[in-house]
Amino acid sequence: MHKLSNRQRRIVGAINLYMKAHGYPPAIREIGEMVDLASPATVTGHLVRLRKAGYIAWEEGRPRTIQSLQNEKTA
Repeated sequence: MHKLSNRQRRIVGAINLYMKAHGYPPAIREIGEMVDLASPATVTGHLVRLRKAGYIAWEEGRPRTIQSLQNEKTA
């Protein structure tokens, strides 16, 4: 796996924290709010890169299916 940027590490960490707190994955806008990104398109771009790198996965076309494949310590 490639090295993550600070922003990407924050996104993976935010997904993990949200899952712990709520028991289900965050929406794209919620991820943006947690990591100070206003544009859902920017968040989506980061998520696509994280998915290609093997850090997260989701089901196409279904909301709230993002899964972190890494815990905060390995990300």
